[in-house]
Amino acid sequence: MERYAEYILGLDVAAVISAVLIFFFGNLQAETVFLLATQMIFTLVILALAFTFLYYLQLGKNNWLLMPSLVILAIGAAITFFSWFIGGVISLIALFFLLLCKDIAGDEKRGVILSYVGFALLAVMPPLGAFLSLQFGVLDYMVLSLGTILVIVGVVLTIRSRKHVETVSVGFLLLTLSFLFLAPSHELLSIHANGSYGVYDLTIISMASLVFFVFFANILVYRLAERKVIEDIENGYKLLRKGKYKEAVEHFRRAYKALPDDERVLNGLGLALMKMGNYKESEEYLRKLVRISNDKVYKTNLGNLYFRSGRIDKAMEIYQEVLKEDPHFYNALNNLARCYMEKGEYEKARELLEKAIEVDQDKKAAKVNYYFLLTAMGMDEEASKYKSQLGGLVE
Repeated sequence: MERYAEYILGLDVAAVISAVLIFFFGNLQAETVFLLATQMIFTLVILALAFTFLYYLQLGKNNWLLMPSLVILAIGAAITFFSWFIGGVISLIALFFLLLCKDIAGDEKRGVILSYVGFALLAVMPPLGAFLSLQFGVLDYMVLSLGTILVIVGVVLTIRSRKHVETVSVGFLLLTLSFLFLAPSHELLSIHANGSYGVYDLTIISMASLVFFVFFANILVYRLAERKVIEDIENGYKLLRKGKYKEAVEHFRRAYKALPDDERVLNGLGLALMKMGNYKESEEYLRKLVRISNDKVYKTNLGNLYFRSGRIDKAMEIYQEVLKEDPHFYNALNNLARCYMEKGEYEKARELLEKAIEVDQDKKAAKVNYYFLLTAMGMDEEASKYKSQLGGLVE
């Protein structure tokens, strides 16, 4: 979906602007025209919501909440055919879990939760008031104020964090489109009990469109900054592969000024500094990277830093953590074996290296380490036979 991101964002903008125009400036007296326009908006928002949903799912890393939330969403969607209120509440719960199916940092998570609660309060109050036969009054104004404040506080908290710029921003687009979907739904289903739907719907549209454009602008700013530094990132990795670490660091530092939370920048800068032996600064960037993304490659790089700087036990903790997530990850298997070799626990090292070689026959690191392990274990004859199979990899 990434290659179609610009089209998806364009569809989102069209849906939001159309909803604002019809509900704030449309001719409500011309009922036929108004309903026709509402049907168009309903269709447009559904399409925008579907594509944004797919776009959100392919960004970053999903956690265990993804599958339960999809199941709950499917149940909610099915129940809406029999009871729009119960089905809608279940779908709202599913949306909450979907927004949290990404591994995001504390302030951002709190921001998402607060904004969600604010919008959910605005969405649930009208049908609840209708069910309890309440007339629109002071309580509604209090709820409208509280919901608006929660949304604003959540947005401010998230913007200040700026750690998962694109993932969180698209998550907020998904959030706003989901609630923007309510107003045309109410019109098409002729739900106007106790006269409060119109006020709540207009508040939701106002807040949703405002929040949408805040995070839409956030994505644009990020993408513009990304385009400016993409050359530095690419050159940095080219120099890193050539062993020109000092020059690579210069490129990554320039990129870091523009994109301080970009995973590629943090990883490249951390690796280049590690290769130069600047372990303290390298650790700063790699630890920040792991906080932002729980990716196994990044975590293994942090483990490699600890290994290189002599903190073997700390490196082993990282590798073991990675292998719990993926027992067949080659780099973690090979590098954990090296740790056991350093500690003289040769049998454990041998088991891991044999597994690594079985996982990927083409990679050479584990094979070379296996030869040195056999030598360290005093198995010279077996080591000599194995060396002949390596085709000059070791002298």
